[in-house]
Amino acid sequence: MEALIDLDRKLFLALNGAHSPTWLDSFFISLTRDETLLSRLLILGLFLFLLFRSPGWRRRALWLLPLIAIVDSLNSQVLKEIFMRPRPCHELYEGMKLLVDCGPAYSFPSSHAANMGAVGIFLALGAKTQVVRIAILALPLLIAYSRIHVGVHYPADVFFGFLEGAILAMVWDALLRFLPARIRILKAGEKPIRDSI
Repeated sequence: MEALIDLDRKLFLALNGAHSPTWLDSFFISLTRDETLLSRLLILGLFLFLLFRSPGWRRRALWLLPLIAIVDSLNSQVLKEIFMRPRPCHELYEGMKLLVDCGPAYSFPSSHAANMGAVGIFLALGAKTQVVRIAILALPLLIAYSRIHVGVHYPADVFFGFLEGAILAMVWDALLRFLPARIRILKAGEKPIRDSI
C-alpha cells in the first residue's frame, strides 16, 4: 500500500509541478473554482440547454439534481471521513504549486471528481452517438483533472472519485428506468425519438 501511495505522490508532483503557461493555470483555476463566472455560466448554460432540448433531456436534467446530492453527500460526509487522507496542499511538497485555497476537507476521494463523474456519465448515457458521448465527457474530465493541476488533490483522489460518480450514475440510470413511463429515463433509441440527441 505504501508503494502505491508513493507512486501517487510522485505522479502528483509530475503533473502538478510541471511548468505550464499562465493562461493554462488561469483556465484550470476558472474550471475548478465553483464561484467563478466561467464555472457558473457553464453549469447554467448546460442545465438550460438540457431543459429546453427535448422532454427526454429535460427528465435527465431534473433527475441529475438528486443524483448530485446523493454523490456529494456520500463522498463528503461518509467516504472522506472513512479514509481521512490529507490533501497534498496540506503536505506542501517541494516543487508543487498551489493555485487555489487548499480547503479544510480530506482528500480521498475528490468530491469535484465524483460529482463530475456522475454528471458526465449520467448525461452521456442519454446520448445516441459515441461522438456526442465523448463531447459530453470532455468538460467533466477537464474539471476533474483541474483538481490535480491546482494542487488540491492527488491523481488517485481524482481517479477513484470520478469512478465512484460514474458507478453511481450508472446505477441511478438503471433504477430510473423502472419508474412510470411519464417520468422514467428513456432507453437509447426508445420513442419518442426526439428525446435523444
